[in-house]
Amino acid sequence: MAKKGKKRGSGGTKRSEAGTERGSGGTKRSEADKGPHAPAKRSSGKTLLIVGTLAVVGTVIALAVANGGSGGRTGGQATSEELKYLGRFLPEGYEEPKVAEPTIYTSSVGMSPVTATQDEQQLSIPAADVVANKIVVFEYEKDSGEALPMLAYVKPSGKLLVGVSYCPPCQGEGQTITADGTLTCDSCGTKRNLESQTGISGPCKLYPLDELPSTVAGDRIVVEKSVIEAWSPQPLDRKIG
Repeated sequence: MAKKGKKRGSGGTKRSEAGTERGSGGTKRSEADKGPHAPAKRSSGKTLLIVGTLAVVGTVIALAVANGGSGGRTGGQATSEELKYLGRFLPEGYEEPKVAEPTIYTSSVGMSPVTATQDEQQLSIPAADVVANKIVVFEYEKDSGEALPMLAYVKPSGKLLVGVSYCPPCQGEGQTITADGTLTCDSCGTKRNLESQTGISGPCKLYPLDELPSTVAGDRIVVEKSVIEAWSPQPLDRKIG
């Protein structure tokens, strides 16, 4: 009878060991469950998302600044008086040539003189001079013999503006890209948006400079003479001062 008792005790031990194995198996499943839900992985994913979001926001801000900036760099919405003359010589659907990468102007840039070449139909200037100097001034000799001051500059967007360098009310011919990122008349101090030409401040702010259509052909910026010959100053029909 004693021997039979030992066998049952031995069997009980085996069941206990099996229970231990099942417990061990349960422990293994618990550790395996931890894998997909590890806090470190969730933190890494959130970090990547935050970094990606910040990068996108930074890009948007940079492009916004390059396309006209903020605060003093913008002229807000053009008034109906300005809209009447903004782009009056530009054909419908005109797209300004892009000659450089977007840039932010944080220091003053004065006009650099360049020499224009004229033939029977066109006026042209070196594109490289405009890109290198950012803003240039040159003259067009009209059929009447009158010398017309003209300018070309690289907008914050990298696009090209070519126009007549003439501020109608004050008759100023010089312009400077100033440290506040605006185009400023050297004569009256009127500030205009570099990208849109809308007025920001100054006595002549309702009088945008006249932009003329231009193209880039090879290494030259070209303007048709017929367009320049058709130009005339804006009438003084808006408030001055």
